[in-house]
Amino acid sequence: MLLWVFGFSVVSLAFALLALRAWRGETVTGAAPAERRPWRGRLILTGISLLSLAAVWLAADSLGWQRDRALWVGLGALLGLSTVIRPWWFWEDYKARWLRGLIGDEATAFLYLLLSAVMVWVGLFTDWHFGRQ
Repeated sequence: MLLWVFGFSVVSLAFALLALRAWRGETVTGAAPAERRPWRGRLILTGISLLSLAAVWLAADSLGWQRDRALWVGLGALLGLSTVIRPWWFWEDYKARWLRGLIGDEATAFLYLLLSAVMVWVGLFTDWHFGRQ
């Protein structure tokens, strides 16, 4: 049951990100317009991360799940989804550009997806916690 809920959450988040792209007038494979500002991308990335974190936290509380597991899976899913969809505010961030310049686009995507899979695995199959217990 838990996997179904997270699966539907990831699909919903994917559609929300695609809707955001369409609302901004971008195509999925289009290039970034020149008027994008780095601070705007960081603000969007921070906002979506915090909203996703809050949604997972509230869902865990209301459904009786362990918060730590829900956060690991939710943040891992957000990282994987952002890597696959590659919104400009994620893929064009200075840290991602640095890593892409260092090892290339495909290797960066592979590394992010590997990290995402590890986070989801930790959330589903271990008892690791955030902070002290």
